Amino acid sequence: MPLDLEAFQKTRVYQRRATVAEVLEDLQALAPQSKRAPEVKPAPARSERDGMRRLGKGLLLATGVCIGALWLLPLDQRSGFFGLLLMLSFFMGLGGAMVFIASWLGAGFDSPMGASFWPATRSVEPDKEQRRLLLATLLERFRLDLLDAGPVEVTLDLSSPLAFGKSVHQGKHGDGTREDFADPWLSLQGRFADGTHLNVSMVDQVRMLKRTKTLPLKVKHQSKRTESSLIQVALRVKPERHPGLSAMEGRVRGVVQLPPGATLQQLRVAEDRMELRVLLKEGWVAQARAPEPSDLLPGKAQKASARKPDASHTVTMMLSSLHQVLNHSSSQGQPGKMRSTP
Repeated sequence: MPLDLEAFQKTRVYQRRATVAEVLEDLQALAPQSKRAPEVKPAPARSERDGMRRLGKGLLLATGVCIGALWLLPLDQRSGFFGLLLMLSFFMGLGGAMVFIASWLGAGFDSPMGASFWPATRSVEPDKEQRRLLLATLLERFRLDLLDAGPVEVTLDLSSPLAFGKSVHQGKHGDGTREDFADPWLSLQGRFADGTHLNVSMVDQVRMLKRTKTLPLKVKHQSKRTESSLIQVALRVKPERHPGLSAMEGRVRGVVQLPPGATLQQLRVAEDRMELRVLLKEGWVAQARAPEPSDLLPGKAQKASARKPDASHTVTMMLSSLHQVLNHSSSQGQPGKMRSTP
């Protein structure tokens, strides 16, 4: 089923089971409009605005005539004709003023009177763009290893991590309050060509601390937000192809290699699966850019984005570590193809 942008705008959640190429095409469609070819809007019609102004002036002029008739003609205030003129004066004056003002402001709104002055609606907000880029980067890297023409199952949640239903704890924290949120926004499942099942998931954790101080002349509100992210990479295999896998958990920890900013949280090894969970404490970027020569000058401070961990590189290193263990376990039943012990 092709991407339904209207449905996505309502839920901010993208879910699909399709080939890698089809998912990448959908992710490109979700890119901010600034990265796509801009849509050229027709120039506002000047004659329409002039017509609105003439209508407003006419209604205001008619209002003046009615008010003049009420002022000059000797009419009984209790008569129906007097009440009719008074009502017409009010409504024509109000309508004329509104139409006249709208004719001047019409060029700034998205209507027949002119183009919109509001920023173009983005399919993905700037603060969620890194999520879209991370999924696209992982699919590009893994597409050669994934089963040819095989489907992948993708869930990408681009709603706010503070959305209703994502709160997991709320209570007192010192002299203030604390609320914790868990946002499981990414799930990627697929099968490699050798039959290994891949599962990548990511959860953003947000903690909001709020405190109120009462001062003599004002009330001061303070808030603090901290974020961290959990990445989990799991592989499910056939036990007969990897004998003795469950006994290798102690050796796996020495094999795991992670980039700076990533901390090993959990490792599980069973007969038919391996799971690796890593914590990123200080935010992340989908793909770190290479430093420019000017960034390497002595004494120049690095940008904040340059110091954030590279999430796509972290996932790649986690997967590589797990594959090293699988390669060693598969060689246990093949004496002529023994690999180095991790």
